[in-house]
Amino acid sequence: MAPLAVPLMLAGTAVSAYGQYKQAAGYESMGDAAAQQGLMEQQILDQNAKIEERVGQAKLVRAQEEARQLGKEGEALKGRASVLQAKSGTTGPTNFAVLEDMSNEIETDRMILLRNGYLEKWFALSSSENMKYQGRVDVVRGLNEQQGYEYQAKGAKLAAVGTLLTGSGSVYGMNSMKSTNKDSYLKWKYGV
Repeated sequence: MAPLAVPLMLAGTAVSAYGQYKQAAGYESMGDAAAQQGLMEQQILDQNAKIEERVGQAKLVRAQEEARQLGKEGEALKGRASVLQAKSGTTGPTNFAVLEDMSNEIETDRMILLRNGYLEKWFALSSSENMKYQGRVDVVRGLNEQQGYEYQAKGAKLAAVGTLLTGSGSVYGMNSMKSTNKDSYLKWKYGV
């Protein structure tokens, strides 16, 4: 056996084990990055959820204002119609029916505006809750990925230890065989 074989085997074993430890560190780093990304995605979704809630509230306020304004305009229109009716001197049931229909249409339009405003707010709140839930899912996914990478890192570390043990065992075996062969040769040659 060449005199450099044992040191070369030990060096090869050390380099291989070092590579496996570096691979383990890479897995750990990837796991940390996955967990961080999950947290970042949750923060982004939480911010988007808050914005969605504000938008929903703003839509409701806008609808309430439009309904208030429509009601105000309707009351003014009814007032003008009443004044015109009084000036004309007609007081028949038809004129009151027209005013009542006009009043009902205005109120119906107001209620539709308010209903749509509340619906938009509820849809925004629902969307906001979905975003928050997705954020929690992203955190859990990130943590699960981190755990998977931790297992891969442990596997790589165990492989490195196995490589060191295998390499050491090979060197020991070679040295053991060398001394055994030497002893056998001496017994054969000299009868010792």
